[in-house]
Parts: sequence; C-alpha cells; structure tokens
Amino acid sequence: MKYALMAIAALLVVPTMAMAQAAGADPTSTASWGARGIWLAGACIGAGLAIIGAGRGIGQIGGQASEAIARQPEAGGRIFTTMIISAALIEGATLFAVVLCLLVSFQK
Repeated sequence: MKYALMAIAALLVVPTMAMAQAAGADPTSTASWGARGIWLAGACIGAGLAIIGAGRGIGQIGGQASEAIARQPEAGGRIFTTMIISAALIEGATLFAVVLCLLVSFQK
C-alpha cells in the first residue's frame, strides 16, 4: 500500500515538471492552468493522506490507551498523559504537512 501511494504521488509530480512554462509565456494560457491543476490535485491528495494518517494514528493511540487503562487502572494518569503528548505530536506533524501541501499548491 505504501509503495502504491508513493507511485501515485510520483505520477502527480512528474507531469508538472514536464509542463514547465517557458520564460515570458502568458500566465493565463491553458497550458499553465493545466499544470496548475495537477499541482493543486497533488496538494489536495497530499493533504488528505496526511489527515488520514493522523486520524489512524490518533485512533490507534486512543484505542491502545483505553486497553492499557482497562488492564491497569492505577496507571491511568500516566497512560493518559503519554497519550495526550503523542496525539499532540501527531497533530503538529499533520498540521505542518497540510500547510506545506497548501503552500505548494498556491505557488506560481
């Protein structure tokens, strides 16, 4: 699955490099809009994959923390603290990935 996603990402990035605009070309031409559409589609797919990965990661953290607390209720406070820190780190990385995808999509 991981290699399939990498192949799709490569297919979305390579055509935009091949459709690079010549110096002094009209930015409103249809060729530049086609390349821009591919950039935008790639950025949207990248942002979506980042969100899906974060959702899956946080879901696993929550599920496993619940199981751990059910097994050892006396360690619930430490497990909960560790769970919150891990979820915050995942959220930070996801926010960075989404912002990066959106910044790339709005480049000229």
